[in-house]
Amino acid sequence: MNHSTLLRYLTDPLGPEEVLPTLTNGELVELLDALYQNLDTPEPEFGAQVWYEMGLEESCRRTVSPDGAAHGVA
Repeated sequence: MNHSTLLRYLTDPLGPEEVLPTLTNGELVELLDALYQNLDTPEPEFGAQVWYEMGLEESCRRTVSPDGAAHGVA
């Protein structure tokens, strides 16, 4: 994911609460990877930590939820 795409997520007016549940598993993984890489820089983007933490929560929720199969998680 390029930097401008990451910034579109971070500045989305809906916020992570609304956006993250709508992502496919692949999109969520890609976003989490981009956020992790961004956080591993000297000056991470504002809000990246919150998006990363909420993305991890969404990923865990999909893994353990009974309806995880609906998100493509076996």
